[in-house]
Amino acid sequence: MAQAADETIICISANGKTHSAAGKAARRMLVATAEGVVDFRRSGAGAAWERQPDLVLPGQHVSALVYDEKTRLLFAGLHFEGGILVSEDAGATWEPRNEGLQSGHVYTLLVQHDGDRTILNVGTEPVMFYRSYDLGRSWTAFPSCLAVEGREHWFFPRSEPHIKHIASPPSRPDTLYLCVEQGDLLRSKDGGNSWESLHGMEREDDKFRRDQHRVIFYRDDPREIFFTTGIGLYHSSDEGESWERLTDTTHPLAYPDGFFIHPRKDILYMVGAGMNPNPNWGAEGTAYPLFTQSTDHGKTWEKRMEGIRQPVKGNLEVAAMHFSEEAGVELFTGSACGELYASSDEAASWQLISDTVPPMSKGPHFRHFLPAEERQAYEDKLRAMNAFA
Repeated sequence: MAQAADETIICISANGKTHSAAGKAARRMLVATAEGVVDFRRSGAGAAWERQPDLVLPGQHVSALVYDEKTRLLFAGLHFEGGILVSEDAGATWEPRNEGLQSGHVYTLLVQHDGDRTILNVGTEPVMFYRSYDLGRSWTAFPSCLAVEGREHWFFPRSEPHIKHIASPPSRPDTLYLCVEQGDLLRSKDGGNSWESLHGMEREDDKFRRDQHRVIFYRDDPREIFFTTGIGLYHSSDEGESWERLTDTTHPLAYPDGFFIHPRKDILYMVGAGMNPNPNWGAEGTAYPLFTQSTDHGKTWEKRMEGIRQPVKGNLEVAAMHFSEEAGVELFTGSACGELYASSDEAASWQLISDTVPPMSKGPHFRHFLPAEERQAYEDKLRAMNAFA
């Protein structure tokens, strides 16, 4: 199926762009996995998604996948090695753009537009923040992100701390938030030249120290933030200076990550695991993940799992929301064990798109659900790359 010049593309990945909007419903969906990018097409809104026979970027674990409508470029950030790849023809061919990157292990990617400028922002493992002003042809590192109090306490088991998510309110492109997993929530108001630690949410009895996942601005208001972490959901009305804790580790969705705000209704969506990564994930074959909804600004949450096989095999590791005038809100979520779902009725029900997609996973999370021999072989591969302790 040929790519139409004006065709809307949506991307689904663990650490890339999670929400998009267009006049028309997407006809193409690119799903980042541990084995490459799976290409789905459909004829129109409401039609079934059809998987294309060939993987895009076969053999690559794609962490962050972003299609930028303004430049019509497709960006892929790769786990472990490979850095940034850019496609000018919607994924048919790719070019590495890594000059200035000190690590090929790209965790997350944010594309910004500031007037006529396109700014790319990248976070890596080990922790480093980069910006590019020439569509990735060269990168500038901002080591000041390491010059904050408490850096000596940053820690990530079996690997290294990394920048899991970068966020910026569209009205303030030089205001940036970095989620360091595990380590800190950092904020810059000068485009990355200086950083401050925002840790007003921290408590002495927290199960994990500053296990930061994702920052989301409420309707692009730079003051109001929802913040998912490894120990629950937080809310701030003052740009992160102070925080209200909305959920904790006793909540059925104890380990939240993906978060979405309905563009026209007072509805919030949150997805994640029922418990933090631990040996029980593998022993029980599930992280007991949930897709949930709130209609009271995050105070209470209800399950929205109708049509999703339960308990979910593995964990719901990726999620995305696309809004169009043609089809309204469409939601997507995928698991570390290959099940991909879509909802066209605002999460009231879900339809299985495929249960044979390669693992959709943040880093090596999917290994918890592999058979013992396959897990050992995968971990040995990571050790050979010095990507696993």
